[in-house]
Amino acid sequence: MGTLGDRLAARTLELVDIASESLHEAAIRERVCALVPAPFAPVFAGDEAFCWARERRPGTPLLVLAGHYDTVPAQGNVPGRIEDGAVHGCGASDMKGGVAVALELVRELAETEPGPVDVALLLFGREELPPKHNPLPALFAGCPLVGEAELAILLEPTDLTVQAGCVGTISARVTFHGVSGHSARPWLATNALHRAIEGLLPLTRHERREAVIDGLSFFEVVSVTRLEAGTADNVIPASAIATLNFRYPPDRAPAEAEELLRSLLPGDATFELLGNAPPADVVVDTPLVTALRAAGDFPVEPKQAWTNVADFTSRGIPAVNFGPGATRYAHAADERVEVGALEMAYRALHRVAAGS
Repeated sequence: MGTLGDRLAARTLELVDIASESLHEAAIRERVCALVPAPFAPVFAGDEAFCWARERRPGTPLLVLAGHYDTVPAQGNVPGRIEDGAVHGCGASDMKGGVAVALELVRELAETEPGPVDVALLLFGREELPPKHNPLPALFAGCPLVGEAELAILLEPTDLTVQAGCVGTISARVTFHGVSGHSARPWLATNALHRAIEGLLPLTRHERREAVIDGLSFFEVVSVTRLEAGTADNVIPASAIATLNFRYPPDRAPAEAEELLRSLLPGDATFELLGNAPPADVVVDTPLVTALRAAGDFPVEPKQAWTNVADFTSRGIPAVNFGPGATRYAHAADERVEVGALEMAYRALHRVAAGS
């Protein structure tokens, strides 16, 4: 059967080799569902979200292991390979390595007596897409069991740190209006691109704000990520469209964040909200988080990004990010996950779940 590292590497590579770009997840969905052992019975099966659990024991804490099986589009890195102590390939870090750890863990737990906690496995797709594709709201509505969890661990790439909370994120489109004309006679036109440059200045000068929550520093930042204008080289543009991304810490409510973003823009521009995903509560000192930290002497860090932990904490379910993947390799052409990291994540989660 090989060593633990061999098994984890082989399972990760197997998952990597199944193409699973978001919205094209049928093959990977079928395979991961087939790998869940029988003692873990299905308690929810949606279009792209699934949950399995052993029979609940009254008074026993519930730990949910959660991960997504879809990936960004491959970049010539499927099929993958095992080389130099790492599994290479699309999704290895984000987050097929984490899913492989969870699957192998529940397969082992299925062969032993239950430990100090009950364990549920939650797998889902469409994670790499905008929020409107998120399948988790349907799962929460149809699976009361998840609401019983004392902790959900999202196996996102965290470099083997426990990452608490996450920042909220607003995507918005702002249109600046002008009047088109010939570029040889700009005084007869109103240049919407010039208006955009001037109108975006307050936003570009907005200082980064630090929010310290439970000793962790989150940063509020706003960026222009796209600027589109013009129809021809000799035409003054009649409109200019800027796409904005605003990341805000857990100490700010979504409505307050939107109001702040609007205040940084001129009133004659047209503001279109594309999405506002709330931040996650910072969970650092519950019994199961303490047990996870102690299981591998893992440091606690803030999550300066948005993840699905927010879906859990917004419903009163404590959640953290923890996984074997390296953030620097997520979505990269040379994506990889170290076999040693897979082992460390597995052993730590086994200690929490099995008590040894």
